[in-house]
Amino acid sequence: MTKVFLPMTAQETGGEQLDVVLVTGDAYVDHPAWGVSALGRWLQAHGFTVGIIAQPDWTDVESFRVLGKPKLFFGVTAGNMDTMVNKFTASRRLRGTDAYSPGGQVGLRPDRATIPYTGRARQAFPGTPVIIGGIEASLRRLVHFDFWQDRVRGSILLDAKADLLLFGMAETSILEVAQRLRAGKSIKECRDIAGTAYALGAKDQPPTGPNVIEAPSLEECRTDKAAFNRVTQLMYREANPHCGRVMVQRHGTRLIVQNPPAVPLESSEMDQLHELPYTYRSHPCYRKPIPALNSIAGSVTITRGCSGGCSFCALTAHQGKDVTSRSHESVIREIKTLPKRPGFNGIVSDLGGPTANMYHMKCEDEAANKVCRRVSCLHPVRCKHYGTDHKPYLNLLREARELPGIRKVYINSGIRYDLAYLDDEFVEELAMYHTPGQLSVAPEHAAENALKQMKKPAINYFTEFMERFQKANRDQGKQQFLVPYFQCAHPGVGPEETIELAIYMKKYKLRPRQVQMFMPTPSTISTATWYTGVDPYTKEPVYVAKGGRERSRQRALLFYWKKEEWPHVREALNAWRRSDLIGRHKAALVPPGPAYGAWSERSKESVLRYDTHMGMKVARASKREESEENWEAIVSQP
Repeated sequence: MTKVFLPMTAQETGGEQLDVVLVTGDAYVDHPAWGVSALGRWLQAHGFTVGIIAQPDWTDVESFRVLGKPKLFFGVTAGNMDTMVNKFTASRRLRGTDAYSPGGQVGLRPDRATIPYTGRARQAFPGTPVIIGGIEASLRRLVHFDFWQDRVRGSILLDAKADLLLFGMAETSILEVAQRLRAGKSIKECRDIAGTAYALGAKDQPPTGPNVIEAPSLEECRTDKAAFNRVTQLMYREANPHCGRVMVQRHGTRLIVQNPPAVPLESSEMDQLHELPYTYRSHPCYRKPIPALNSIAGSVTITRGCSGGCSFCALTAHQGKDVTSRSHESVIREIKTLPKRPGFNGIVSDLGGPTANMYHMKCEDEAANKVCRRVSCLHPVRCKHYGTDHKPYLNLLREARELPGIRKVYINSGIRYDLAYLDDEFVEELAMYHTPGQLSVAPEHAAENALKQMKKPAINYFTEFMERFQKANRDQGKQQFLVPYFQCAHPGVGPEETIELAIYMKKYKLRPRQVQMFMPTPSTISTATWYTGVDPYTKEPVYVAKGGRERSRQRALLFYWKKEEWPHVREALNAWRRSDLIGRHKAALVPPGPAYGAWSERSKESVLRYDTHMGMKVARASKREESEENWEAIVSQP
């Protein structure tokens, strides 16, 4: 069967009116790793006609009319990343590239793209339902802290004026919406679908009953940080699709209603989703490559979701705690097709997912899982019901590497090392067959306080894994390296914790390629802690590094071994009254010398000015939907 792309132009539709038009802030790549492509193919497989408008000109309404009026609805997503994360670094500096745009070009999407895209879609065809989704909408569905404006914002539903929001992985919910609308029901008759959220007017009757709880209002969250933390806690507490309750939250006279999450796909449904007729290429209209596609060439996704529940991870908050795995047979079928793809070099670059070695790991007590409200299956201690068998993954890897046309099968996804160490064969086979010269893992930190806030395992688990991996390489005569990823400026990380990590790194001769500076993304536990300075669960105060100077000091110290960082490290150690670590003695981190700061202050006001300018630009472009005065009030609200 000849594989064709979903249409992007009227010519490609053949003049047919489409059922659904999906709008995305990413370039169109027909690959299951692109959410808009996966949902488009999923709807197509269930009998709906679907088109895609990729990276439209948000200042021109005609860009939203290129495929005509959809019969059922517009689906709008900012893309695979939150727009603001895509555009700004953790230091609030503009990024130089956009991996989801042709040639990495920046500026092809507006800030908080979901909002202006929705306004334009409504303007293009008034009366057509507009549904928003994707990670940007999913994590902004209720009250959230916006790091880039440094303020608490309300639900994106009200800012975007969308009819419905689909949160999480939306295959089942978007299909149910499409089927109901095709059957003649209205968009308001879709408000009971799991995995959806919607806004009610002042005169609408809110849901009631024992299965409905009310979260602190937007107004409470703006004046009381404890109320904000309570909302975050409730979002995670009600995240189990089997026992989650309906949440309502007041925004002035309006009300946001969030239904329980949708039940994750079964393995058979995951198989179906990933074996749909994707072309695995970018649309022919692009003259330049899409960097994000190049980075996953030759990779095969085998899982979604993660049971780790790391406090800072937006992905697990979006995909959920329950891991869904494809069947062994489905993965093997896909790998067998790889040699037929143009440019495939015989190397499976990654056989994984959010956490590769969680393949077919899950709660082994179905009854317990249906009432579980834990954030993590592994922290603070591993749940007794959680299965940790690596044999399904090992069997998959063993068969995959023996297939004709396959030279190597590598693992470049995350490895949960505290689970890997439990198996008596996995670490050795990982070193022998599945490491491409270096293995990246993410211990994140070494200090107990920091790891507790991150919901990461104690550092001894990483140390034991590292020593076993290194021994396996020595035994096999291989020279391969472990590349750890560490994080600075996370809540709970102060001078003492940073110094402890630097000393640990020196002890084990660890020299990471990069250090991630914590970025407070919407709706994570770490972001709530960063904003409030209080742990949402223990209610205890937590040290938070704010401001460029302190964050820069932490980052510099984790590169203590780089000569160009020595002056910055000395400045930090002097400021933290640990000049004893400067010298030529064995315990010293850096030798004596000059000391000066590593940071360059970029004021919050400059980012806010940029943000306000972009907001005003979009406001002028969508004047029929929102006056300039109202938009200015939105973007400048304290």
